[in-house]
Amino acid sequence: MIGQRSRGGRSGTGEQLGTGKGTLRLRSKGLATVEDLPSVFEENAIKKVDDLLESYMGIRDTDLAATMVDLGKDKLNPDEFAQALDEELGDFAFPDEFVFDVWGAIGDAKAGR
Repeated sequence: MIGQRSRGGRSGTGEQLGTGKGTLRLRSKGLATVEDLPSVFEENAIKKVDDLLESYMGIRDTDLAATMVDLGKDKLNPDEFAQALDEELGDFAFPDEFVFDVWGAIGDAKAGR
């Protein structure tokens, strides 16, 4: 028989564990990290951007889509967003039309569409 959990099993460091709503990322190089789960807005935006990646480039990459959403969620206009993409993901050389469509998808997700 397994008994109930006792409070004595916790470490005495007083470290808070958070909300429990996160995901554990195990990396082949480096330490494992706990990341917060995306919000509803971020989930919708990531799906839309992933669909755009597939239609423009023929790839599906939710990590790339999540990075793009993260870069664009606090930008105020498409020029700021394009500049952030160039700084962080310039190797991809995304066409302007694609960048504006991604900006629109992020804006639609913010508005709940």
